[in-house]
Amino acid sequence: MRDRDRSAKSLSRGVRPRARPNAARPLTPRPLPLCPSLDPTAGLTPPLEGAKPEELRETARKFVERSATLATDGFIVYDIQEEKGRTPEPRPFPFRKLDDPSHFARVLKEVSGKESVVYKCVAEADPGGFDAWLETAIDKYGVNAYNLVGGASSANQYAGPTIPDVAAKLNARPQCAHGGVTIAERHVKKGNEHETLVKKSELGMKWFISQAIYDPEPMIKLLKEYGALCKKRKIAPKRVVLTFAPCGREKTMRFIKWLGVTVPEDVEKEILEAENKVGKSVDLLCGMCKRILEETKGCGVPLGVSVESVSIFKNEIDAAHELFRRTQSMLLDFLGEPWLVRYSIVDTKSKRTSFDYVRPAPPTAALPSTEEKPARLAGEDGKRTGILVGAGLALGLVLGKVLRI
Repeated sequence: MRDRDRSAKSLSRGVRPRARPNAARPLTPRPLPLCPSLDPTAGLTPPLEGAKPEELRETARKFVERSATLATDGFIVYDIQEEKGRTPEPRPFPFRKLDDPSHFARVLKEVSGKESVVYKCVAEADPGGFDAWLETAIDKYGVNAYNLVGGASSANQYAGPTIPDVAAKLNARPQCAHGGVTIAERHVKKGNEHETLVKKSELGMKWFISQAIYDPEPMIKLLKEYGALCKKRKIAPKRVVLTFAPCGREKTMRFIKWLGVTVPEDVEKEILEAENKVGKSVDLLCGMCKRILEETKGCGVPLGVSVESVSIFKNEIDAAHELFRRTQSMLLDFLGEPWLVRYSIVDTKSKRTSFDYVRPAPPTAALPSTEEKPARLAGEDGKRTGILVGAGLALGLVLGKVLRI
């Protein structure tokens, strides 16, 4: 689960990739029936609980507007919990209760026309309360994709249903799909996270999203052993989404560690002693992403990448844009094949033209200049869609492309 001040993460579609080997594909936390066009997605947390309908729509509008020029085809909405018992250390950022994530996902769809994947902590409500929530989320708000999360601490007793219970309920709904989380650090301690992923996939999970990565070693070990186990059992591994989060100050670093992320001392020191702390973190995280890609090549596990901002500080939010742009390009360039990003109108029935645009045009170009980085490939439908190479990422906006190595 995530705190109020960590704003977003990443995600995408859920089914096993059907593309030919070495083809870049969007991430997939949801089945094809959910939304055939859900490719790269963007993530965010809902506004504070009690926000008025117009405030919810305004928050959604600003987020959608900011991400309009990015390669996003859907959103991920987080369920934020207090996470009591996670650690005896005090929470660096205060907990604030937010609007229901499934409700806000509906608002996002009304504003943008795009689908969302909703994170849900299954342990916090009693079974009856959870069943009522799920029925409302599916039947009233139209949410069909979920990322299931358990309690913050195994030492605590929770009133809610178990993940297997909820997975069974979702499996009974043919229009729904679900995924889960993976924590590579657990593999270092217990050595069985790869087996846990297989067991979760047997529950019907279609993808796994990692927590933020600041040490590539545990993830490299996990991916290799997960791929080997799947090969031994002759089963297809599920997609694993690598998550990265920039850090530009000591307080954010404390929060990242409070969330359970392993940060090696030398990495922490290099970031916090740098003149440009957040820039240094982006450079280091890009290096970690590249290393994971290179050292797990051939393991057979489909990979994705996500970027999140875990704070509300502007320089860390801006750094999430840059980190997404670089890791997305890195993931696509790793394929060694031409690639592009296209824009398209969501509402194909719209008849609006430039004459319907009443606001004055901004003084700068709507799209970044392509003079320095021209498009590598123009499709036959290039006349109908704008082309942009290397999209950016808004606050917590996620995932660019998915890779099957």
